[in-house]
Amino acid sequence: MTRNVSAIAGREFRSFFDQATAYILLVVFLVANFFFYFRTIFVTAEATLRPMFELMPWLLLFFVPAVTMRSLAEEQSRGTLELVLSQPISSLEFLLGKFLGIMGFMAVALGGTLGAAIGLRLGGAPYFGVMFAQYVGALLLTGALVAIGLWASSLTRNQITAFIVALTSIFVLMAVTMNVVLIGLPPVFATAVTRLGLLTHFSAITRGVLDLRDLFYFASITVAFLGLAYLMIERGRLSLKGSSWRSLRIGILGILLICVVVNLLGRHIRGRLDLTPGKAYTLSSTTRSVLGNLEDVVTIKFFASRELPPQVDLVKRDVEDLLADYAVAAGDNMQLLRFSPSASDPEAQVEAEQMGIPAIQFNVLGQDEFQVRQGYLGIAIQYADQTANVPFVRQTDDLEYRLTSAVLALTNPTRTTIGFLTGHGEADVTREASGFAETLGQNYQVGPVDITAGGAGIPDSVRVLIIQGPQTPLTESEGDALRAFLAGGGNMLLMVQPLTIDETQAFPNPQPHPVLDALLSDYGVAVPEGMVIDHRSSGRVTLTSGGGGGYVVPYPLWPIVVPASAHAMVEGLGGVVLPWASPLDLSAADTSTVTPLLATTEFGQHLTGPHPLNPQFDWNSIAADLRPQPMAAAILPRPSSTAAGDTGQPAGGRLVLVGDADFASNRFLGGEAGNIVFLTNAVDWLSQDESLIQIRSKLRSAPPLLYSSELMRDVAKYGNLIGVPLLFVLIGAWRLARRRQLQTRKYGSARRPGQTGTGVPA
Repeated sequence: MTRNVSAIAGREFRSFFDQATAYILLVVFLVANFFFYFRTIFVTAEATLRPMFELMPWLLLFFVPAVTMRSLAEEQSRGTLELVLSQPISSLEFLLGKFLGIMGFMAVALGGTLGAAIGLRLGGAPYFGVMFAQYVGALLLTGALVAIGLWASSLTRNQITAFIVALTSIFVLMAVTMNVVLIGLPPVFATAVTRLGLLTHFSAITRGVLDLRDLFYFASITVAFLGLAYLMIERGRLSLKGSSWRSLRIGILGILLICVVVNLLGRHIRGRLDLTPGKAYTLSSTTRSVLGNLEDVVTIKFFASRELPPQVDLVKRDVEDLLADYAVAAGDNMQLLRFSPSASDPEAQVEAEQMGIPAIQFNVLGQDEFQVRQGYLGIAIQYADQTANVPFVRQTDDLEYRLTSAVLALTNPTRTTIGFLTGHGEADVTREASGFAETLGQNYQVGPVDITAGGAGIPDSVRVLIIQGPQTPLTESEGDALRAFLAGGGNMLLMVQPLTIDETQAFPNPQPHPVLDALLSDYGVAVPEGMVIDHRSSGRVTLTSGGGGGYVVPYPLWPIVVPASAHAMVEGLGGVVLPWASPLDLSAADTSTVTPLLATTEFGQHLTGPHPLNPQFDWNSIAADLRPQPMAAAILPRPSSTAAGDTGQPAGGRLVLVGDADFASNRFLGGEAGNIVFLTNAVDWLSQDESLIQIRSKLRSAPPLLYSSELMRDVAKYGNLIGVPLLFVLIGAWRLARRRQLQTRKYGSARRPGQTGTGVPA
């Protein structure tokens, strides 16, 4: 059987490259793929293939039917199908050979897209585990679509009809996950249909997770449609009134029913391979340690309505998986309860209200109008007489951190106190710093600290003091208070720069801080005057055009800085936006106690003297002395002297220094995930409670895409957009020319000496 299958597969595979149509299809597929991909990736500036794979199903929607439409339809129209099957070869061998031959051609097409991965590598460090999962998902999706195309081709002798049937069938399986298709469907039915849709399972794999349920889904779709194609081939060979035909129909129907039932009801099938960086969908060792050391029973109540919108079905699945992992890790010390609040289960609704889980309204497009539906998707955690909750799970990326931190807060009632310095124009915890303070409030006790004359000073309970952008200088006595706080083992997060920003003015205003400068000089570090720009890695601002519309431009004064070391605070961190920031001078620092945390890319520049704030300024005109600029540092306490009686052990507290304060304000926390991750990691490290840093470091955004020059960027783009398709064109032209030459040579070798090409003696 293997020999027959491989022979047919090889024949089918070679046949694609013996005709110009296949090369045309390849070129169109690759050009469309690269055009839309690079158009997106240069805007987002992220080293990821995600945009390409988001578009891939829609390109394959047309590409696969065009490739498969001739496979069986042409055999039937020419009458060669009966001839082939009259040989010592079975219909199953013939079908599998066709399938594998077409998959070989599709693998070549997908292999052509690897140029995008190479282009990314020229300008960034993409996550190869995620890329591997994405290509596995693409192959699985392609296999399912090829099976559908073969089935459509087995239905008819007309290739155009086969193309239309395949395209329509694939589109239906893809479109069932769209809201516009699910209009007016009962929620239960809509959810069931969504679970049978291609895009949901493909999206789950392209995150970087090979889940057994998604793998089974694509395998089942492939087997089901190959079974239907086999049924259509056998229909022409078997008697429709015979027992063999009836048995075959029942067998294929049984396979279809098993595939549908398992995909609908097999939600609790467990098993997955997490290829994401940091294992984002796998419990961390920190969480396992916390759950394994519970001294009493923690109860987790999961409230999930049965009639949820289909678009949150994948979120619900991820939550169920995570909670199941929690229950396994905690063993007998965790009780997991599930509730499905609805009008038919009022007791579950009452329980949800008591746990602080509200009903969330979903706007759903009905048949002729928008409809409002209510549903629950929240989690409550109980320990003794205390309760914490996640009212609504919008995404699961940070759910492990939220749950584990809640368990820690409930089981460890002693909370570290974090103080925010006030009295010098610092960010207020009730206004511009409210987001930062609220995030810290989930695990810490947060409050203001006033060390000005007449203030209460720094309470003994404060373990970490946050100084966020003072606008006026501190006095000498206040500086002494800060030194005493550090010397006594207190820790400090200092966000300061020697200037202030007023966006209504053309230039920044200098604002020296001599007391803080003197404090930092004790550690051999400084925050010099001026600001930093990054010519390649920067945030974007929206400007208004003359017609009233908006357009987005890069703003080098908002550099996106990246980790400068492997410190726990920044490990796995994608990038942090530091608007209008000043660099750090670490030249005199002791490298054993001072560690750089964040820095610009190699295209960073330190601007000194007056410089504009205008986003439309030509920054390239002042480019000079480009190099990485240190922007944040971790400072350990200095060892005490080894004089008689001294131990030589570190004396004092820790300090984290950042040459910017705006990045911690509400304006820059909402849309920049890296900012809040870095800030909370810094506070955890300063409080010497680093248990949650490992979990938080799993929340990794795509690495930045930074090309060393415009030339390298153009090589990555046009090398793929033009070079890869041109390579296939040249291969096709060479192969077709060679084939034509071989055919001519074969015909010529058959002539007898002395004859012309017509067979008439010369």
